[in-house]
Amino acid sequence: MGGQLAAKCSEAWAAGAGLIVAVALVLAWPYLWLIAIAGAGLALLYFLLRNPFWAYVAFVFSLPFATLRLIPIRGISNPAFMAIIVLSLSVIFNLHRLPPLRMGRLGVKPWLLALFIAVALITSPFTINQPDAVRFAVIAIAILLLYLLGTMLIADRAKLRICANWFLLGTALSACIILYDFFFVHGPLKAGFYRAGSFYAGGPATGIVICFLVATPVALLFAEEKRYWIIRLGYFAVAALSAATIIFSATRSAWLALAFLALIELFRRPVRAVVGVGLMLLLVVGVVRLYLPVMYERYTIRAFSALNPQYGKQTEVGFRIENYQVGAKMLASYPLFGVGLANFGTHAGQFGRETVPVDLGLNAHNAVLEVLACAGLIGGLAYVLVWLLTFYELIFAARRGPPPVRPLALGMAVGFVLYVTHSMFHSGYAALLLAFIFAMSTVMSRLSREGKAPSETARA
Repeated sequence: MGGQLAAKCSEAWAAGAGLIVAVALVLAWPYLWLIAIAGAGLALLYFLLRNPFWAYVAFVFSLPFATLRLIPIRGISNPAFMAIIVLSLSVIFNLHRLPPLRMGRLGVKPWLLALFIAVALITSPFTINQPDAVRFAVIAIAILLLYLLGTMLIADRAKLRICANWFLLGTALSACIILYDFFFVHGPLKAGFYRAGSFYAGGPATGIVICFLVATPVALLFAEEKRYWIIRLGYFAVAALSAATIIFSATRSAWLALAFLALIELFRRPVRAVVGVGLMLLLVVGVVRLYLPVMYERYTIRAFSALNPQYGKQTEVGFRIENYQVGAKMLASYPLFGVGLANFGTHAGQFGRETVPVDLGLNAHNAVLEVLACAGLIGGLAYVLVWLLTFYELIFAARRGPPPVRPLALGMAVGFVLYVTHSMFHSGYAALLLAFIFAMSTVMSRLSREGKAPSETARA
């Protein structure tokens, strides 16, 4: 009797559960794809929280989106910042599994970064524009921490390649989003944005080009290694998408950097360089009717005013030239610690800016000038030395590193030169991308030294 009663109860529970599931499926059917996406997202989040290296890879993948505000929520504007949060949590949850951080193997670069940050923190309370000074100091701290994490988590050649390939994939997807938006949504014919990416960038699109400048030579170098045509085609597609995004971003300093890359390619691979430049020119000519009217309005008047100043005041060139005088006076007045990060524009009126209204608060449009004026000789020179050491590490790995490392090192060295070329006309000294470049250069240099030591010992 008891067994029959238990069986009837279990059947009733099963029937009730089945009825609940059926009703839930009927109600949730229109939103099933959202549920599936949410489930996949939670599974991915769990995987990243369990694996710090792949959390770092997710951060690297998100870097090309760091200047695109894809999510209209203040403070969570793009995937890059969310990736940093996930990476931080993953590190906290897996502290016992992380490899040791051997500061002695990193050289002086982290200490120079720390000195730059110390100067930024010391000057922040005494600046006119304290919020921006604190914000940039926090970004500098984030760059240092992400750099240290990168040197810990990227331990071998395989992980170097994984990080580089995911960075290229993120760059390609970011380029697709920007170009689609430019041609079909917010381009010159629709919303009047003449710079590709300016809608998502929330202003001038000068910041979006930095990842594309680095990705283009890396993709070209990777394409040279691969035997299978389909893989080579994929890398060439990344380079082409990156170059197209740079062209339609209308960032003249990035055009200059791209021309410098074309010159390098002309010496290395003349046929490929001519074909690549030809394809880019065909692309520009193909959309000239879409692009030229707005570009003419924006740039032709500037060029005319520069050549004929009697017809109108030219602010673009004059402002940049004036910055050198303003920056020199600023550094002379605050030689040790500078005026504080992101305070160049706030202090410019005190040192003779006239071409552009001071209330615009524009930066120095030159990374070296701004970092010296804002962080002084102590902090500014330390940060400039970090850039020089990074370039030296990349060249060292490109020349003396293990053969699998050399193409990546050479590609990143050229990409870093393009980044610096662009930064000579824009103040891009506090970009999250730098943490990745700093870490990759240190790891590749370390692997090159460690790989060379056994052979030197054998010869001795």
